[in-house]
Amino acid sequence: MFGGLRDEHGVPVTLTMGEITTDLSSITIRPAAGLGGKTWLSRRPAYVSDYGTSPEITHEYDRQILGERVTFLAVVPIVVREDVRGLLYAGTRGEAELSPEALEALVAESRRVAGELEIRDEVDRRVGLRDAQAVAGPETAERQRFRDAFAEMRIIARETTDPATRARIEALLDPSTGAVILTERQLDVMGLVAMGCRNAEIADRLGLGRETVKSYLRSAMARLGARSRHEAVTNARRAGLLP
Repeated sequence: MFGGLRDEHGVPVTLTMGEITTDLSSITIRPAAGLGGKTWLSRRPAYVSDYGTSPEITHEYDRQILGERVTFLAVVPIVVREDVRGLLYAGTRGEAELSPEALEALVAESRRVAGELEIRDEVDRRVGLRDAQAVAGPETAERQRFRDAFAEMRIIARETTDPATRARIEALLDPSTGAVILTERQLDVMGLVAMGCRNAEIADRLGLGRETVKSYLRSAMARLGARSRHEAVTNARRAGLLP
């Protein structure tokens, strides 16, 4: 077994069990690369019965995996709110395949880890809100509920599969009366900045690299005419882009 959680470079293998070499820890899985990369894009478990000859996947990691004499290989994504946060692998050597019970256990473990990550995200969100309030000073509970509702509406608009619902919510969120226009990603980043999140936390939540977050933040600050994060949030609220 082996796997890991996603960082800004991909999914590095940080957990190994039953290995016979040290090469697995040199792997960093990227989208579309190998069985794990295929699973990353589909967000669904997958397996191959003969890893070395499978035509269904690319073979960037053959040296490390075949060095373990792996034949049957299964991988399950760790998914939090439709976002792949890590990958768990289980393989066998020789002709044996994983039993259905073992595959179910692998899926159950991925769900357990996903649940823990979701709890951690919520804790981080609340700590960020607390820290932001400490900097900005006290505000009414009504104002905070309004900001939470605004953030939730943005999430619903992005995730809904109903075009009519998305259009209605986006119309409510449309800051068309303001002179400043930010892209969707810039608004996502600024919304988390307003919550007090650091760049690393923003990158983790949005599934972006830290440098990408910095780029979005710099461009948003330029459009807002701001020289600091605090000034950018203030200007965005004055422009009606943030509650």
